[in-house]
Amino acid sequence: MHRGGIDSITPGLISGWVYGPTVPFTDVRLLQGSHLVAQAAINQPRPDVAEMLGLPGNFGFQLIVNGEMSAAVVNQVTKILATSADGSVRVELQHLSARAQTDQRLRQILDPEVCGAMGHFDGLSPDGKALQGWGYRQGQNGHEPFQVWLQMEGQPALAVPCDQYRPGMGSQGHPDGCGFSWRLERLPSSWAGKEVRVSFDAAGQIPLPGAASCSIPALVKIPTNFMHQASGSPYGSQINAAPIELQQSWQSVDQFRQFLDSLETQIKRAEALQYNNRNLLLNTQRPQRKRNLLLRLLMRGGS
Repeated sequence: MHRGGIDSITPGLISGWVYGPTVPFTDVRLLQGSHLVAQAAINQPRPDVAEMLGLPGNFGFQLIVNGEMSAAVVNQVTKILATSADGSVRVELQHLSARAQTDQRLRQILDPEVCGAMGHFDGLSPDGKALQGWGYRQGQNGHEPFQVWLQMEGQPALAVPCDQYRPGMGSQGHPDGCGFSWRLERLPSSWAGKEVRVSFDAAGQIPLPGAASCSIPALVKIPTNFMHQASGSPYGSQINAAPIELQQSWQSVDQFRQFLDSLETQIKRAEALQYNNRNLLLNTQRPQRKRNLLLRLLMRGGS
C-alpha cells in the first residue's frame, strides 16, 4: 500500500517521506485522538528517495507543530496518517528507525512544556571553548527566552537560556535572538572528558537535532589552596563543594586582595626608604650647620 515513514520527530517539526505505488498520497496529518494537530502537503524534494525508488517526484513532507495544544486531548492516542486526495485511503506512518516507539515519541513532543519548540545543537564552538546552538518555541513570550538542557549521565541537567543574537536566523524564518553559547568553564569539573548532550526537555528524552553528543575537553581546574593563607579565611575547606562560578569569584577576589597586599608592602618599603634617606640627609647637613655657626662666632669675636 505504501513505502516510507517518519525520519525525524522534534517538538516543532516532523519530517519524512511517503510513496503509494497504487494510490498517490497528497498530504499527511498529525492527530491526537480526533483532534487535528497539524497538516502538510507531500511536496518536499527528496532526491535520495527519488533515486532509491527510481522515480521522479517530490515525496517528502514537513509537518510544522505550532504548540497550540488542547488540554482535553493530551495523552490520547497520537498518530500520523498519509491520505489520498479524496480521503478514501489512509495509512498510518511509523518512525523509520524506531517503529515501536512512534506513538511514545509523538506524545513526548506534544507535551505542553516543549510542544512547538525548534532548535539545533552545533557542538563545540570553533575555538573549542563553548557549547553552541539555538532554540526557541513558536509563539513564545518575548520576555521569557526558551531554554534547552545540557545532559550528562549521572549528573543533574543544566538549563541554558537561548537569548543570544545569532546572525542569519531571521532570513531563515527564525528569531534572531535565539542562540546559546555556554562556556566550558561554567561546567562542573566532573564533566571534563565526558559526553554531553542537549535536549529540549529536562528529562533528556527529546534531543536537539544536530550533533548527537559532544566530548568535553579537560577543564581548567581552580586550585583548592588559592585562599590567602594569612587571612584566616574560613572558606578554604569549602571551595571544592562550591559551584564553579563561586569558585571563580572567590579566586578573583583573592587575587585582588593579594595585589592590594603586595601594593601595601611596596608602599611601606618606599616610605621606609624615604624616611631613611631623609634622616641620612639631615645627619650629613647638621655638622655643616655647626661649622658655619662656629665660623660666624669667630668672625664676630675677631671684629
